Amino acid sequence: MKKIGFAALGLLLSTAAFAGSAKTFRATYTATINGIPEGTKEVTVWVPLPASKGPQSVRDVTIDSPYKWTRHQDAVYGNEYVVAKIANPPMDLEVPVRFTAVRQEVEFGHPYDTNATARDRQRELAANKLVTLSPRVHKLADELTAGKKTTLEQAHAIYDYLVATMKYDKSIPGWGKGDTERACDIKAGNCTDFHSLFISLARAKGIPARFVIGFPLTAKDGMVKGYHCWAEFWVDGRGWIPVDASEASKSSDPKVRAFLFGNLDADRVQFTMGRDLVLKPKTSEPLNYFIYPHAEVAGQPVGSPAIALQFEEVKKTASVLP
Repeated sequence: MKKIGFAALGLLLSTAAFAGSAKTFRATYTATINGIPEGTKEVTVWVPLPASKGPQSVRDVTIDSPYKWTRHQDAVYGNEYVVAKIANPPMDLEVPVRFTAVRQEVEFGHPYDTNATARDRQRELAANKLVTLSPRVHKLADELTAGKKTTLEQAHAIYDYLVATMKYDKSIPGWGKGDTERACDIKAGNCTDFHSLFISLARAKGIPARFVIGFPLTAKDGMVKGYHCWAEFWVDGRGWIPVDASEASKSSDPKVRAFLFGNLDADRVQFTMGRDLVLKPKTSEPLNYFIYPHAEVAGQPVGSPAIALQFEEVKKTASVLP
């Protein structure tokens, strides 16, 4: 197979900017499209790439593929991805993306991103297709934040509600779409559903909030077969503050629950940010979120996407003194 390499997607971060621990790892993200119709003459495929942003630095990105991939960056969030037009594709298409990354722990007192234009903040106050701002979302947000004056107090009240009320449950059909109205109805779902509801409730109180997605790096065998997402909200004078309400809900330890409001461990890797993403070339509809590969034939989505991440931590070796 031809191996396509890309230059490092960002400069290495200065660890001095972060007081927390760091994790260095090598990984392979495998994007798969199963069930491309037999006899397809040409398929267009979009594949997300890991981000070099904030607490994360990515380098040595290569794609083991016989096809010609072109790198793009979306105009809103700067998400990196590659696109290929593939003639006479196989029915099952697999695209391995290899990379090395350093992930820093994010601590509450050291927000990693303190810059946001007025336009950025305004965008993260608007509804998305499934991240709604319905009357009942506004009503719930008002009830949860009654008596809370500051942005941090209001965001914390919303976070506490999710952790205590939402159930991490993938047994009920419809989970994983990040549908705020469904989350309000059944109070259950996966990380996408938790954080869609957090974002909706925050936005209903005039707090800019955004969606981030990637993978957990906690599997003991280094093989991850599902994504993980979290959210960030904006505080004037402080920057973007992360929350991981779905992970907190799985723990009965109050210290873990407290940590995951405003802090993030280093056991994760970020790929993309945002909802209703418009890519180039355009997909038939904006993507609800972008962690899976996406394939289209003649402007119509095809195939069943699947993802996996295999990673190996790179341990630091001690210096040998004479």
